[in-house]
Formats: sequence, C-alpha cells, structure tokens
Amino acid sequence: MKISVKGRIQHIDIKVAGGPAGALDKNARFEFTYHSDASNVISVTMPLSTRHYQSGSLFPIFEMNIPEGYVRYRITERLRKHIRVDDMLFLSLQGNAGIGCLGYQTPGIEPEEMSGEKLSEILSWQGMDDLFEELLNKYLLQSTLSGVQPKVMVPEEQTRLEKSAFVLPSIIVKTSDEHYPQLAINEFICMSLAKACGIKTPEFWLSDNHQMFVMRRFDLTPEGHCIGMEDMAVLQGKSTDHKYQGSYESIGKALTLYSSSPKEDLEIFYKMVVISCLVGNGDAHLKNFAMLYCDPDDMRLSPLYDVVNTQIYTPKDTLALNLAKSKDFPDRRRMIALSQSLGMKNGEVILDEMEGRVREELDKLSDYTQLMTLDIKAAILSNLHLVTTRTAIKTRSARKHTKHT
Repeated sequence: MKISVKGRIQHIDIKVAGGPAGALDKNARFEFTYHSDASNVISVTMPLSTRHYQSGSLFPIFEMNIPEGYVRYRITERLRKHIRVDDMLFLSLQGNAGIGCLGYQTPGIEPEEMSGEKLSEILSWQGMDDLFEELLNKYLLQSTLSGVQPKVMVPEEQTRLEKSAFVLPSIIVKTSDEHYPQLAINEFICMSLAKACGIKTPEFWLSDNHQMFVMRRFDLTPEGHCIGMEDMAVLQGKSTDHKYQGSYESIGKALTLYSSSPKEDLEIFYKMVVISCLVGNGDAHLKNFAMLYCDPDDMRLSPLYDVVNTQIYTPKDTLALNLAKSKDFPDRRRMIALSQSLGMKNGEVILDEMEGRVREELDKLSDYTQLMTLDIKAAILSNLHLVTTRTAIKTRSARKHTKHT
C-alpha cells in the first residue's frame, strides 16, 4: 500500500461493484452524498431517494468492515507515526478488497499489486517461523476485517486450465492468541458440526499444524466478482458498539423484511441459532449474521461464519443476544419458543434432528477434540443436554377442599 497522505483524510470517493456511487466526507459530521447519476445503493438502508445523508458517527454500512481488536492495533502501530489513524483511514485502506461490494478511492492512497499465496502451502506449513505473522506483516494494510480475533485476508494464487496464475483476495486466515488458545481447532470443530447439520458454510480448512483456521470468502463469485453483503447490525441501523444489543427474534423480523425468500431463510436462521447454542457459542452477535445480494431486491441469508465454543474460555458465558427475553443459554422450551416466534411449525423436529447429527459428528471429530487442552467435547455435550432434553412439566397437586357445614 502506497500512502502519501499528510494530515487527516477528509474525503473518499465511494464505489459500488467498481462503479462510482457517491462521496463520503468527514468535517464536523460524516456526510455521504450520492452522485446525481448513481444507479446502485451503497446499502438497502440508504436508498437513492435520499441523496444526502449526515451523521455524527460513521454510517453502519461503512463501519461494517472496520477492524476492532488485534488487526486494528497492528495497523495503528505501523502507521500512527506517518498519518492520522482513524475510521476514514481504515476505509481507505480497503480499496476494492473489502468484504462486500463497496470500494474506496482516496487521493494519496494506492493499493499495490501483490503476489498470491498457495492455499496448499499455507495448510501444510511446517517451518520454524510463524507463518501467520509473516502473512500478517505482508498483507496487514489490506486486512481491515471486522472482529477482534487475529486474522488476515490473503490473495490466493490459483491455476485454472489454460489460464495463467491469477490473484484474488479470497481467503481469510485466522489464528489464536494467549487469551483464546487453540481457537483455530475450536472453530474447525464447531464449523464442522454446523456443516454436518446441513447448514451452509464457506469452504474451510484447518492447517496441518493446527495453528490456523482458513476460510474462503463467500462474498465473491468463482470469477472473482463481488457480492453485496450487509450484516444485521447494518440492517438494524446499529453501530458495532451495539452489536450485543438486540435479540434473535429481532433478526427474524429483519429477515422477514429484507429476504426475498423469508420462510426458507427463517428456517436456516433458526438452525444457525440452534447450532450456536448446542456448541456453546456466546458470540453470535448482530455482526455474525448477514445478507448477500447481487440485486437488492433479491437478498438472502449468508452462509454461517465465526462459530466457536466460547464457554471453554469463559465458563459462565452467556448468549450474545436475547433469546426469549434472556441471555442465558436456552433450554428446550425457549428454543422451541424461538421457532414459534419465527413462524415455524417444525422447530422441535429440527432440534431433535440436529441433536442426533451433532452427537454423531462429534464422535467423528474425536481426533480434533482430543487435541484441545480444554475439554470442548464435554462442554458441547453439556449444552446438548441443556438445549434438547425434555423435562417433565411440574404440575401443582390438587388442593384438598374441606366441606364446611
């Protein structure tokens, strides 16, 4: 990344799928203005009918891919001597490589062409050096991904038939840190359980040394064209700071409003919440559910992503959002209540089917669960019992009436 900006960034030209859309300016407030001839919305929450938008904080659609934790810290440490590091800079660094279809063009900031990495070599790395650290140093300034986990977006080198090798920023590499050890294995196990339940997931792998979880981006077509993506924080008009404020029922309402196939998406969403509860995922917040679209009139729920067991790190962890008015991990009754609130009649059947598939797949994953220092299998089995067990309904014994004469 070539950076020749002095001072702060106050103006960015915004593109949608490579075409000009408008301009984002930061003065006393953030201001976005569509070009008079713009034909594509930057977000379904910001229609063309309103040409000019103002806000005291960054608009949710732009905030969607701003890094929050480890990557934000690393970028800040690298650049703060040379330029003011703020949200406008993080947007500018994305260029055309950010998640979704938005592109950012900023005078004085130019992306550099970089050679891609071979997926097979990342997965089979056995060297003494830390490969993740090497990848992070190389691709840090184009890795403005949301979330707090150490992760980096890497161009992948591929060879197809008669075509020469070409580069796509198409894979995301994640690793662990001292606060969340063995997170890569954890995510691989949980995503494998979701896949076994028939839930659509991105392609994913665990490196041979078990240090890196690798996932292919799902917001790109096989040809490398972008697909629009908006997470549930954006669709509910909430900032990243408020990603834990809301409920799974409210996501259901958003799906009803935006999905072109709401009945199907609501059932898929229910399965996503079920698997998060079964595996003990306390981080299924608003930003971890999203919609994809090539046409805003045809939005569909994205594949499942970012699912890990958080309880092994925080034993008293809770859900990220309210479910049936509580953040406690749910029992069977509350899980079925969620399905009913989503207009489903087969929620109990789905719950029982998923329980069986998770138990079966968990046994198949024993080589991986045994690699974990923390007992992830016991934690998941405990949640299976909590979420799926039928408990007898307690009834009050009949009162004895005394006949008075």
